Amino acid sequence: MMHPGWLIFSCVAAALPAVLVTTNLRRLLRLPSAALRRLPSVSVLIPARNEEANIRQVIESVLSCSGVDLEVLIWDDGSTDGTAEIVNALSLRDARVTLVEGLPLPSGWAGKPFGCWNLGQRAKGDVLIFIDADVRLRAGDSLARISAAFLRPELDLLSGVPWQRVETLWEVMFVPLIHFILLGFLPLRHMRASKNPSFAAGCGQFMAFRREAYLSIGGHSQAKSSFHEGTVMARAIRTAGRVADLSDLSDVSLCRMYSNAGEVWRGFAKGAREGLAAPKSLLPFSILLFFGQVFPAIALLCGELNRTSTLWALLALALGYATRGALALRFKQPISSVLLHPLSVALLLLNQWYGAARYWLGRPMHWRGRAAVLVMFAPLYGVNAAELSRCPEFTLEDQHSIKHEIRFPHPRPLYLVAASRTGTAHIANWVKPVADAYGEQIDIFGLAAVQGVPIPLRWAVRSLIRDGTNCPVLMDWAGDCIPKLCAPNLSTSVFVIQSDGQILLNLGGPATPSGLASIKSELDRVLYKKPKAR
Repeated sequence: MMHPGWLIFSCVAAALPAVLVTTNLRRLLRLPSAALRRLPSVSVLIPARNEEANIRQVIESVLSCSGVDLEVLIWDDGSTDGTAEIVNALSLRDARVTLVEGLPLPSGWAGKPFGCWNLGQRAKGDVLIFIDADVRLRAGDSLARISAAFLRPELDLLSGVPWQRVETLWEVMFVPLIHFILLGFLPLRHMRASKNPSFAAGCGQFMAFRREAYLSIGGHSQAKSSFHEGTVMARAIRTAGRVADLSDLSDVSLCRMYSNAGEVWRGFAKGAREGLAAPKSLLPFSILLFFGQVFPAIALLCGELNRTSTLWALLALALGYATRGALALRFKQPISSVLLHPLSVALLLLNQWYGAARYWLGRPMHWRGRAAVLVMFAPLYGVNAAELSRCPEFTLEDQHSIKHEIRFPHPRPLYLVAASRTGTAHIANWVKPVADAYGEQIDIFGLAAVQGVPIPLRWAVRSLIRDGTNCPVLMDWAGDCIPKLCAPNLSTSVFVIQSDGQILLNLGGPATPSGLASIKSELDRVLYKKPKAR
């Protein structure tokens, strides 16, 4: 029999977002009509990469607006489709449209922030409005209303969530949760009363800056490696002592973020590390969301509740459904998204833990042909053992939870590829050519520096490694083996080890033709008694 204390806690966890949504809906106001006075000029800035399906519609929706002096700049981020041709054709029809040819992406930058920063420096408008290519402006006075908001002299950043168009089941389950998370856990009253960066929030789909403020903080260079730049930019504005605010932009703009299950899953996971899955947020948000929104439904489905526990479970479930119902009415979300709420939150939590696991493992999320920039902290070891002449002995489990003992003498030469979280992506490139050339003549192992990965994330780390390589990858959860073998701050290190444990060759970094040639030369010498290459 389940103790009612768990369900009482569920009611408390469900009451928090219910109360905040109730108060926040009164404070998240729509923009008023444009003032009957001269408005600040506007630059609409659109970063685009392979947006052939969207770019014409978003530009035409912008050009249909009136009441402001306007320029539209589009950053072509190396598109391989017809994006540039469509923009050039529109620019011939309307001189306010300009295509800006993208530059090579510098190291450490994500594509969207780099494009936005370049557009922001080039723009001439008093107000810089950054929108995604899948956003549409809904009314002819949309830009005028945004511009009029900046008649408030203290406002430096205005953001908000466009009305979200959803069609597929996965969109219905995931996308409306944006409003639930935003308004259920951010007290707007405290956000407006304080410039504390911890209350920062913004939506990267639609962000409007006062140009002077944007340039003064260094623009999107503040979020150069971010895939969740809305919050990062709002935090940068607040850190500079300036004002960032949120409005209900659902009558000004609309957006269809994703169009299929894969896009939904990857899209939410790519920003997890800067959203719910941030280090300080992941565990408390997981507890609040699971117990407040998911656990009551599970308890009722499992049964075996006494009358008191059943009442508490029903109350918690009712709070969750009432909260989602209020949001659905306000933002015109489908009723099916409300009915699926417990399942939606459960899947969102799984998605965020998946995104966190990829961060810990250093496996980049790919989006529109590019890998997400993951800023990782490689393990800092106090022992520099890279010059060891012999391999230490150890026993570790691999990604399939199979235990392997590395002892000497060993029946065959060993080829060992050790990697930190930043280097796991290089393992396959070091392993496959060697495995193809030597097969069962040698034993090949990966060795993953996964010290510090939380226990609840380990299943996901194992799963990701299983998808990435067929060879056994030994999981050094405790950090007992890597420090004895590898140099501090390793990314990837490869070792050719003789049967008696002597290290014959140690190379590091990404796989290169010359490095692989050296490895094959050393293995040929050991296996076939060939002379060492000079």
